[in-house]
Amino acid sequence: MNRPILIDVSQVVARLEAAPRVIITTHTRADGDAIGSAAGLARLLAARGASVAVMLHEPALERYAFLTATQPCEVWEESGIAARLKACDLLVIVDTCATMQLGMLPAALAEARVATVAMDHHVTRDPVANEAWIDERAAACAQMIAELCDAAGWAMPPDVATLLFSGLATDTGWYRFSNADARVFETAARLVARGARPSELYERLYLNEPMARARLLGEVLSSFELLAGGRLAVIRVTQAMLQRSGATRAMTEDLINEPQRVGSVVACVLAVEPAPGEPVRVSLRSKRDVNVATIAARFGGGGHERAAGVRMEGPFEEVIEQVTNAVCRALEATATAGESA
Repeated sequence: MNRPILIDVSQVVARLEAAPRVIITTHTRADGDAIGSAAGLARLLAARGASVAVMLHEPALERYAFLTATQPCEVWEESGIAARLKACDLLVIVDTCATMQLGMLPAALAEARVATVAMDHHVTRDPVANEAWIDERAAACAQMIAELCDAAGWAMPPDVATLLFSGLATDTGWYRFSNADARVFETAARLVARGARPSELYERLYLNEPMARARLLGEVLSSFELLAGGRLAVIRVTQAMLQRSGATRAMTEDLINEPQRVGSVVACVLAVEPAPGEPVRVSLRSKRDVNVATIAARFGGGGHERAAGVRMEGPFEEVIEQVTNAVCRALEATATAGESA
């Protein structure tokens, strides 16, 4: 597949309005922005008379299940991907432009003759679609969908406002991260005006954890390691920790944010010990100074300047050592640059 042709929002609207049968999909391990964007766009298109299906790579995480209440989401099955693609006029990929995040889909796309449009706000991208609308300044794909709706002049009902507000909130850490700029708050205000209820959504997203996740958090807080003079926090989530707490790997989401409460911490690394035969999942975060997307890219991953991730083959501790060494070098480089300034 050749490099995608970059298109603007008006061209995306034209593609969407011309397609009677649409499939919307997103990246593996779909988060709040991925599901909120996919489901929100699906509701908008369905209201215009299109036949729309939202396809995920695995069932939605429990914390995001409520986002599928108004827009059911199906799961790709390898044996049925080709038939699904053949029966649609347009495939829309939201919240990613990375082949490695699309599970079994890239192999099927290589054989299918279906128009494909990607909508994404990440820095990392590769040839995953015919055309792509990219806005790296957007804090979330949900923000892009909200702006697309306005550009198209489409009506936005409360259920769509709720879906998009949830996506925007989760990708900005409930509007705490550095990507929460004036544009984000303007978008959030418009979504609230259209029916999103922040207090209810906060409770659903952040005050609704199972006890097993609380036990896992206790293990993490009592065992994370500080390196680089306290500037780097390293979290290991082992299979033993999951077994003791009764937690699942899905419950590790957002654990990486906890050590950032420590004042000295600038960057965090979280590694989840995999089941046999699976890669190690590593997440990276930084408050400032360190671009973790460039670090993740060295190992085949990607993401944002302040939040990124990668999946790596190899022994658990060796993977952790490789990534933490790279982050330590980046921290040393920023310290040296600061001293010479």
